[in-house]
Amino acid sequence: MTRFRRALPPIAAVVLLGLAVVLVLFATDVRAWQSRVARDDVAFRVQRSHVGYWRTPTLLPADPARSVLGLGDALAFRRALQLFWLSTVGASTAGQADLAQLRVVAEAQLQTLADSAATRQERSTAANLLGVMAVTTSAADSPTQTATVERAKRYFGLAVREEPTNYAARLNLELTLRLEKPGKSRLDQDARGGFGFGGANGLGVIGGGL
Repeated sequence: MTRFRRALPPIAAVVLLGLAVVLVLFATDVRAWQSRVARDDVAFRVQRSHVGYWRTPTLLPADPARSVLGLGDALAFRRALQLFWLSTVGASTAGQADLAQLRVVAEAQLQTLADSAATRQERSTAANLLGVMAVTTSAADSPTQTATVERAKRYFGLAVREEPTNYAARLNLELTLRLEKPGKSRLDQDARGGFGFGGANGLGVIGGGL
């Protein structure tokens, strides 16, 4: 018993030292995530096709800083947004040649965000981008074009309902309504070019508590 009492202070000191190290590393990881997200957001606006954005910069295993900061949804939003840009016709695909597959993956991730993202801004932005993807899909015949416009209109309407202040979505909805008027339903390149994505490449929505 006496030996145990003598050993207790050194053991407690080691435990406390270990906890202090973990706390220092955790604080470092929090700052690293905040810096990484801010830095990569700026870089994404300049070069959308870079593959290494928003990767974990942390030291602790299992990345507890990401969980505490609530970054899961915010990072999912950013990665889906990048997939949207990579899948846009004419955009660089970061070495991924299968544009059609990229569009499928981008649509699936954006649909998930439109259904269940943490903030209404993210849900609205995702729905707006889905509408843009719908209306920029090639449609050769008139019935297909009509269905395409209707699908885009549903997404833009959802975006406006989720966030009435989403100006890009409101404008896009107005454009699709105009396309439904007689003589205005042709989805040519000029018509597609009029649809907007949202300010700052869509990264105006931060989310995740940063």
